[in-house]
Amino acid sequence: MSDPHLQHPIDDHEDPDGWATWAIGIGGAFLMIATVAITCGIFYRSAATEAIDKNINIRYEQRNMVMAAQQAVLEESAHWASEHNPAESKSIDRLVIPINQAMDIVAGNNKAQKNTQ
Repeated sequence: MSDPHLQHPIDDHEDPDGWATWAIGIGGAFLMIATVAITCGIFYRSAATEAIDKNINIRYEQRNMVMAAQQAVLEESAHWASEHNPAESKSIDRLVIPINQAMDIVAGNNKAQKNTQ
């Protein structure tokens, strides 16, 4: 290290292209701000959609009332429902049965098939 021929002098020079450095710095800052803004927009949009879809903002009484109404629809007695089909211009009649009866029918049919095999 004492040999002066092996030491390289360090010359401190200014940036040869200052405008390019400024442009890259400002462009990078805008790109970062745009990325953060887009990410925040995606986050808040998904949070709002989740609140609408999952009924998060409903009070417990309202939620319980909605769930009870849905349960009552599932457990109502069997009846015929008529729907109008606009493509064929005629009505379609369907038998609507409670979910418990439907599960019993499916389970019963499944047991009958196992016994015959």
